[in-house]
Amino acid sequence: MNNFIFGQYIPGKSLIYRLNPRLKLIASVLLIIASFINHNLLGFIILLGICGVIIQASQVGWIFFIKGTQFFIYMIFLTSILQILFSNGGTIYWYYGIFTISSFGLQIASLAFLRFLVAIVILTVYLMTTNPAKIAQTIQGICYPLKFVGVNLDDIGLVTAIALRFVPTLTEEVNNLRNAQKSRGVNFEKCSIIKRIKSNIAILVPLFMSVFRRAEQLAATMILRGYTDGKHRTHIRQSNWSKFDSLILIVVLLIFGLILSLNINF
Repeated sequence: MNNFIFGQYIPGKSLIYRLNPRLKLIASVLLIIASFINHNLLGFIILLGICGVIIQASQVGWIFFIKGTQFFIYMIFLTSILQILFSNGGTIYWYYGIFTISSFGLQIASLAFLRFLVAIVILTVYLMTTNPAKIAQTIQGICYPLKFVGVNLDDIGLVTAIALRFVPTLTEEVNNLRNAQKSRGVNFEKCSIIKRIKSNIAILVPLFMSVFRRAEQLAATMILRGYTDGKHRTHIRQSNWSKFDSLILIVVLLIFGLILSLNINF
């Protein structure tokens, strides 16, 4: 859990950090959509190449990034293995009882693995290089038309900012609870899967108690400081859209169009 970086903001000064948060959100959504509509090998090569460029441009380090996302990579890989073993169709290469390895299963598992891998990389870089307050402000700005139908955007922005802010706090809390359990003799690594599940369940109860306690403290603090509903709230830092942001958006749109054309003509 020390290296878990998904959902955490890591301060930095690279090119990715200086991009407009609205641009990063729009580009992330377009690239994720492109990965899920793509079923062409060339398209995935392009998307994985873009992911590599994004990781390099963020300057967080490849080893650090891989260690921070390995939990999700393992989960995607495990899901793909199950997809291979329980999917039946096309040419059958091997079977034993309820387990089957077929051409259809390999194709579906490969597509699922690559699509979720691209999505995890893009989301991780976006959340890692964008301040939670700016994310909340961006979502609030994009959803502005909903204000005319009675949606309270101030509350949405507040909830988003608090949720993103508490991700590293909860990660640290889980790590502290695991260390406390280890000091009592609990072994999370060298034991059976059943024992691991039981050991992790022992963490959930104090974790939920800590979450509720922190939420109560936060609510009391906001009341004491006179917070009401966030109406007429202003922002100290305004995000300006530059010509470079427009250039990056055009490049992302061209890539999205390329991926779309590859799959139309596939």
